[in-house]
Amino acid sequence: MIKLLKLQKAVLVLIAGVISYILYRTLDAYDVEGARYLQIIAGILVMIGALWMLYPILFAKKDRDGNAEIITDPTVEVSVDEEEEKNNKD
Repeated sequence: MIKLLKLQKAVLVLIAGVISYILYRTLDAYDVEGARYLQIIAGILVMIGALWMLYPILFAKKDRDGNAEIITDPTVEVSVDEEEEKNNKD
């Protein structure tokens, strides 16, 4: 599902933020001078990742009934069953 919504980069940014926070906690335990900068970087990365996760919601197109339709990645193949279910609902 994450691949369909084009959120891989957002997840990677969030993971990088968590890793940099873990590095900050480790370096802070040993009283390293530059550890605070890792905390700043971790916060920025987590905020960017969280905002990036909102992208599909903010830019979803509404159909004629007013329902939001999330546009997925066209390069990802969807199984035949899902396509048939989608066509049958219309």
